[in-house]
Amino acid sequence: MIAPVERRTRCLLAALFVSLTSGPARASDPWELWPELDLYKSLGSTTRLYFAAAYAKGKEAEYLTLDTAGYFDLTLEPIFWPSLRAADWRGKRYFWARAGYDQVFKAKDLTASPSEERGIVALHARGYLPEEIRVEARARADLRWIDGDYSTRYRFRIEVNRDFDVCDHVVTPWIQAEWFYDTRYDGLARQLYQAGAELGVTQHFRLEPSLARQLDRFPDRSGLWAIALVARWYY
Repeated sequence: MIAPVERRTRCLLAALFVSLTSGPARASDPWELWPELDLYKSLGSTTRLYFAAAYAKGKEAEYLTLDTAGYFDLTLEPIFWPSLRAADWRGKRYFWARAGYDQVFKAKDLTASPSEERGIVALHARGYLPEEIRVEARARADLRWIDGDYSTRYRFRIEVNRDFDVCDHVVTPWIQAEWFYDTRYDGLARQLYQAGAELGVTQHFRLEPSLARQLDRFPDRSGLWAIALVARWYY
């Protein structure tokens, strides 16, 4: 029997996802697969490196893309919560900053297109609700050079998640909503909604499947669905 806390949490996540993805859908909206590989390397109690490689089609306009990125994460020593100084980043850190570089290789109709370069700056924060539900927020700026032209994309993401113990493994169902403001169009260009779960396979390896709904307003109105699968290693 599912415990009342787990039942309420699952109902909350399901209701949020239904409400967020209730925008107009068309039968012609394509389905995609978004595979991704991530590696996190701890450098100490307050710093770590993060490397990512992701493939998609349609996530960035009409292009096939291979997205490769490297980041540096920095968190502060908890002053008021000494017990968190040795806590892991995944579920216990309350605030951290990220800076990095992203190279996006693009191809259209099997022909390579000019790649995109991005400088990334982001701030992450986490807080707790009753019943051990976490709320995480991220504010991010993408400093973009596309075919020699500079633009900025501002992104704000909110996530709700909670850990569960399932057969001695940590399972974390989550739901996200993200909004993208693009200076090229001086407006809200994209909305991205996702629901999934992070599965703790071993101490160092986690697998994260999810369902994504992307809605674009600029340069044209369009939408797509995607199955995302992220493999993460933590060291």
